[in-house]
Amino acid sequence: MKLDDILNNATVLVDANILLYARRGKSLQCRNLLARCDSGTISGIITTIILAEFGHRQMMVECQMLGLAASNPAKAMSRQPEVVRRLSTYATDVRNLLGGGFQIETVRPEDFLVALELQKQHGLLTNDALNLATARRLGITEIATADTHFDHIQGLIVYKPEDLIR
Repeated sequence: MKLDDILNNATVLVDANILLYARRGKSLQCRNLLARCDSGTISGIITTIILAEFGHRQMMVECQMLGLAASNPAKAMSRQPEVVRRLSTYATDVRNLLGGGFQIETVRPEDFLVALELQKQHGLLTNDALNLATARRLGITEIATADTHFDHIQGLIVYKPEDLIR
């Protein structure tokens, strides 16, 4: 299903890639979803893991855009903390996300145990399994994502952008 199919008043886990595509102008559908979350039309949920992934990926992009690192910005920043000190746009993006229309949920220790089972059942990577485990604990059955690895998980309704500019 496409992002525009999400019904009003739905509660949806919003994956980091949706936030990134919206912020980078890669999808109008992603931007519209965030606007619906901001207005309260949809209850958008993100986990602390999604928030951290968004911030990290925005930091990497900013570092590269400023020409502070070529191919491996994480390595460059870990060796040269002054590079991190020069960045600011990613921090503004994170602050804006924190002040936006999302409910932010913390991953709990018991979510890790559920995530291990989800990894075994569905072959999910750790962060995806933790996000899904947190969603399940909260009773959330809908996710907005551009990833394909959630497509075949029983009981999960997956919404995707159809207008990605790569």
